Amino acid sequence: MKLHQLLPARFRKKTSPTLLFTTLVLSGLSVASRIVGLIRDRVLTSTFETGGILDSYFSAFRVPDMIYTILILGTLSSAFIPVFSSIVHKRGKKAEEEANTLASDLLLIVSLVMGAISLLMFFFAPQLTRIVAISYEGEKFANTVTLTRIMAFSPMIFAVSSIFTSILNVHKKFFIAASAPILYNLGIIVGTTVLYPIFGVQGLGYGVIVGALLHASIQIPAVIRTGFRPQVPNLELKALRNMWNLYWPRMLVIDLAMVSLFFGTIIASSTSGAVSIMNLAFNVNTLPIGVLAISFATAMFPYLSEAYAKGKMRKFNTYIEHTITRILFVLIPTMFMMLVLRAQIVRVIYGAQNFTWEDTYLTLTTLTFFAISIPFQGLLPFFVRVFYAKHDAKTPMRVGVLGMMMNILLTLITTYLFTFFGYNIVFGIAFAFSLSVIIVGVIYAWMILGEMKSKAIERMTEYTAKVLLAGLVMFFFAHGIKTFYGQYLVDTKAGFPIGQAQTLTALIVQILVVGLLAGGVYYYLSLKLGLISVLKDPSKYLPEEVVDEQVDSM
Repeated sequence: MKLHQLLPARFRKKTSPTLLFTTLVLSGLSVASRIVGLIRDRVLTSTFETGGILDSYFSAFRVPDMIYTILILGTLSSAFIPVFSSIVHKRGKKAEEEANTLASDLLLIVSLVMGAISLLMFFFAPQLTRIVAISYEGEKFANTVTLTRIMAFSPMIFAVSSIFTSILNVHKKFFIAASAPILYNLGIIVGTTVLYPIFGVQGLGYGVIVGALLHASIQIPAVIRTGFRPQVPNLELKALRNMWNLYWPRMLVIDLAMVSLFFGTIIASSTSGAVSIMNLAFNVNTLPIGVLAISFATAMFPYLSEAYAKGKMRKFNTYIEHTITRILFVLIPTMFMMLVLRAQIVRVIYGAQNFTWEDTYLTLTTLTFFAISIPFQGLLPFFVRVFYAKHDAKTPMRVGVLGMMMNILLTLITTYLFTFFGYNIVFGIAFAFSLSVIIVGVIYAWMILGEMKSKAIERMTEYTAKVLLAGLVMFFFAHGIKTFYGQYLVDTKAGFPIGQAQTLTALIVQILVVGLLAGGVYYYLSLKLGLISVLKDPSKYLPEEVVDEQVDSM
């Protein structure tokens, strides 16, 4: 029996086995990847104290990650997938050759350009480090330079890997590509546990490169199975020009998270340990985003592109509405639960020998400011893909530039205010990030829903209000259960040195008990408010003519 056949018959008729299975697989692999990522961070906090090498390690990521984000992450795929998809869907031998030629041309161009940029980062690592870690001196500065030089080659590797991922996504082969981040995190763990004791701080950088190579190499056999065969590059200008028209505006759409981390690192470097706290809190914050929202957006993007290319706008709009409802249904209660259990989560993930209660307090408070924008963080990747599916690169560019400028300004204001009133500077960085994400998310939602019928806005508003109501009730219930449990059964402030595993176990049980009980309350309220029926049966939510058109694909 296939997975989709386990669903109720009414839902099964309106649900594509491929899309459903794809989303479930992506979510499952994202969970596995995030778990390995949490183990990675646990290993780091077990090995190093916040500050020192850990600050250098996180700071060294900033320039290579910023280069990769601007030039490759989301940028290259958003330009490549629509053009490559339009060629692939023509079918036939000629289309296959044309697709192979485009991919081969792109691999050559990307390898040369990113290789040159990696060399520049290698040679100018001291100057780049002085920009991003302006207050580092002595050994801390030297360690950051060393790690930056090694990590400078990771964007080139990930650029090639990104093309492989895009090819697999167009062919709707998501499994291997979604597995690649697991190997990347394993590479970092190997770097910390095996290579660091051998090579010192350089071993941490080598682990990143090993992970990047594994990320790319695991996809090669699957790419070959799609029919891709490397061609002698001939730089076919028409397809490349179409890509460039989509690509260059996307370069200006700098990811808000990356801007916040980059600019925040510059400011946080003035305080020892602040860079580590910011990154650790942000990694916890992005857990539900990577597991749920990115899976929805990634799985939906090829379907959006195909529906728009075929002129099926009702189906296109249906995809939009259903994806938004599913993201909100999951991420709004996730936000509330993270706010309730933030101390327990931080202690379970990072509470190793070198992670003190002060580190915990700073991390959980920073996490609070990050977490208040989780629903909007989850919607932004999908919103951007909606415009790129329509081959509209200029709108995300304008909104992205606005968001970047707004984030920098808000970061300057909030960090000044927080430090003026005696709070840690990293709180202001996280708060500015959330404010920027919320404002940009509202702008995108207004533009996307504004192009649809007024009833769509009414439906989305009503649905969101109901989810918020159910989430708020769940929040207060969960807070009461947590308070009772924590007061009588466990001390959250207790450390976790060797021999005190009982405390760690108690915290895990507390998270599970509160989470399951609160989740039950949320599910019950969702049934009563009709939220579940909306997810299962589109006819209860969407116009009948839209439902009829989506039967074969949703």
